[in-house]
Amino acid sequence: MITKTTRMTGWLLAALLAFGILTLWVRERWAVALFQGGVLLLSLAWFWMNAWLKSPLRWDKVLIPLALPPVFGAVQLSAGLTVLPWFTVESTVEWTVVFFAVFLLVQALPDPEFQSRLRTALLGFATLIAVVAVMQVFTSQGKAFWVFDTGYDSDVLGPFVYRNKYAQFVEVVFPLALWRALVDRRRAPLYLTLGAVMAAGVVAGASRSGASFLLAEIALVLLAGWLRKAISGRGALLVAGQAGVLVVVWGFLAGWDFFWQRLTGLDPVQDFRWQIMRSTLEMIQQRPWTGFGLGTWPMVYPQFATFDIGVVVNQAHCDWLQWAAEGGLPFLLAVAAAFVVLARRLVVSVWGIGFLVVGVHAALDYPFHQLPAFHTFLWCCAVLAAAGVRDGKDPLP
Repeated sequence: MITKTTRMTGWLLAALLAFGILTLWVRERWAVALFQGGVLLLSLAWFWMNAWLKSPLRWDKVLIPLALPPVFGAVQLSAGLTVLPWFTVESTVEWTVVFFAVFLLVQALPDPEFQSRLRTALLGFATLIAVVAVMQVFTSQGKAFWVFDTGYDSDVLGPFVYRNKYAQFVEVVFPLALWRALVDRRRAPLYLTLGAVMAAGVVAGASRSGASFLLAEIALVLLAGWLRKAISGRGALLVAGQAGVLVVVWGFLAGWDFFWQRLTGLDPVQDFRWQIMRSTLEMIQQRPWTGFGLGTWPMVYPQFATFDIGVVVNQAHCDWLQWAAEGGLPFLLAVAAAFVVLARRLVVSVWGIGFLVVGVHAALDYPFHQLPAFHTFLWCCAVLAAAGVRDGKDPLP
């Protein structure tokens, strides 16, 4: 039985995650500090109340691998294995917040009503962000919500100042809209429209990789729905056609011109990320077992750089390689284990495929680095999607 305290904790966590997403544009430290401090204080309060009420703790297998990254960071700090202790402290705190946010969510998710309402809230929140993003990218001159200076003069989508981050946000939520359209045919037009609005923001932001992964998600969700007999082959084709039309229409409203210019201007050979990845591989080879320290990649990379494009290279553009470079191969395996533990349940849930797609996207970008609140949000979405999946069955989306 879920207590009112635990249910309230779940909603407070959701509010903190929403705050974290809405303040991603903030460069100063206060936004991240408030988000992380809020999650840790909420965890402390929940533990105190739970001890007082003597309620049982709920566990999920994913908590085991997610507990390892903070331990790795602590070991690196205590053993002097990090080249920049302060950066490792920050990263260790980030992973600690991820663990406790997931832990709190695990306590509340056995409540089916809470699950359903939280998924609906997530879908509504993502759609509102998408509407703002589409309008803002053309009218705000780089200001977040038309008011706050971001340091950029264009291509700011809601709270996201990087088009691929917005695309990854959509990737993790878009399958929920599509899956609900499949299982709730009466409201299918509504859910398909919500999904199309999210996709329109990806087109407006001209994220090439994001558009590619969204197309893949449509195919994967329809295939999963057909295999689970939630929809017939004919129905899958019908929904695919409807989704395609809506995405195209909303894409025209958002503007295909800039997206097409970026797509036709793509030169894979000249993409600097491949050279950055090669340098990261050299970093891994130098310290394969201990890494240079969590959070240290941006400061260590210049020692291995083979070119200079005149700007700061802030991330490896491959989360998987960056994890190995910072924490060593054991750290990489720990993070991979969290994906493996969740994978089956995410596939069974169908809409959880979005998180796995973000994991694939992480091989070409950095959804799990740079923004601590977004990092936490992604793992919480994964746990929400996997919640309740047991013995091949899942709750309603």
